[in-house]
Amino acid sequence: MGTVRILGACLAGSSAELVTIEARYEEDREAGRVDVLLTGLPDPVIRESRGRLLCALSANGLGVPPGRLYLNLVPAARRKSGEILDLPLLLGAAAAAGHLKRRAVEGRLFLGEVGIDGALHAVPGGLAAAMVARAAGVEQVVAPRATALEAAWVPGITAFGAAHVDDVVRHLVGSTPLEPLAPVRADDGHDMGLSVDDVRGQASGKLALAVAAHGGHGLLFIGPPGTGKSMLARRITTLLPAPSLPERLDITRVLSASGRWPGGLASLRPYRAPHHTVSYAGLVGGGSPPAPGEITLAHCGVLFLDELPEFRREVLEALRQPLESGSITLSRAGRQLELEARFQLVAAMNPCPCGYMGHPRVPCHCAPTLVQRYRSRISGPLLDRIDLRVELAAPTLDELGNAPTPAGVATGLTASALQSQLARASALQRARQGERRNCELDAESLDRHAPLDQAARSLLGKLARQRGLSARAVQSLRRVARSVADLDGSEATTTAHLARALALRSPIL
Repeated sequence: MGTVRILGACLAGSSAELVTIEARYEEDREAGRVDVLLTGLPDPVIRESRGRLLCALSANGLGVPPGRLYLNLVPAARRKSGEILDLPLLLGAAAAAGHLKRRAVEGRLFLGEVGIDGALHAVPGGLAAAMVARAAGVEQVVAPRATALEAAWVPGITAFGAAHVDDVVRHLVGSTPLEPLAPVRADDGHDMGLSVDDVRGQASGKLALAVAAHGGHGLLFIGPPGTGKSMLARRITTLLPAPSLPERLDITRVLSASGRWPGGLASLRPYRAPHHTVSYAGLVGGGSPPAPGEITLAHCGVLFLDELPEFRREVLEALRQPLESGSITLSRAGRQLELEARFQLVAAMNPCPCGYMGHPRVPCHCAPTLVQRYRSRISGPLLDRIDLRVELAAPTLDELGNAPTPAGVATGLTASALQSQLARASALQRARQGERRNCELDAESLDRHAPLDQAARSLLGKLARQRGLSARAVQSLRRVARSVADLDGSEATTTAHLARALALRSPIL
């Protein structure tokens, strides 16, 4: 019947890539067996599929007579990996052998792992594959039920779930059509009951958290052990704006491609907190096949790095590009892969190796050279990309002994007060510049949305000369000042807002 072409997909980092399977069969009764020639740079998992697919075909009445079965994966020059291609390979072989009509398998995307008896097993990446299929004009996806439920979330895609190869065959020949699946809403996250009210004292830290949450600014907390740095950082997720629908799809696609589908469309922004022993590939991505790292899993969310100077220098330096561009390009084995990495960096560190420099009750015995060596583990270019750097003092015994809510009420920094303030600031920001957050404003946008009067310009020039601020740092101060003005409900960015932005940029490092 000539060459049959059927569409499948392979995962590629945080997304998927379509793969066309070309199948052709040549009968040779004298051969005594079926020789399967699989080409197109398959990985060991795909090469091993030849035996189980022939067994599954035979078990379901789709046996291939003795001869040669050619299976080619297009594009041939790109490496293919994973069991996700089992189902399209099997259906391509069945169609090439004459069990299915060519038009029955064309124009659809097939995904899934096949057992030796024909049972279908779910594979990760259903939503990621469906998104690239929709972009290519494909409207139907056939896969194991759990994988098809992911695909059903993509607008414009009709997803069919099957438990067995026989179900798929009956659907394709029209004898027993499968029912389209509707997206199943699930409890895809919770806030774990976190609140800034849990943190006692630390008014400056809470203010910095609100500014960072509103504007999307990077944030570094510096302070002795036990000051609440990690507690504050974890609670930024309760202050961040809810993700938009495109962001929810983006977050879910990344989770889907990494095998972490939340069971629905993600409603919360991700929060990733890798240990400081994380490897380069673990943080930025890599491996064979390339897998997304922590910065991609934190896409549209927060990446928290505790004990920042303890991370290996080359690992930290790898953050510089994605902090600027929102993505990272990996070059592996002659191929490039671009991974999304638009994350908000929140970090924490001690002021010295022992941690107690500046502590009112515990003495520090670190030599100045040791302190300098410790702080120099964070390079100037990386530090320059962190808008907010806040020094936290150890809480007093009175602060620790008092209930957190009354103290917060007195300072206007309760969770409910901050959330109301952030809601008003977000409305002001959207009315001014749409969905673009303050951290994304370039020089031209700052001149348009955050112009400075003569007094503010004079102050900024004086600060730049006194502190030796780089051009990036000057623009960073203007962005933070714009966020401070939003939280104040002010249309104009004034000298007072610029001064408060400077107070949130500690010169300790």
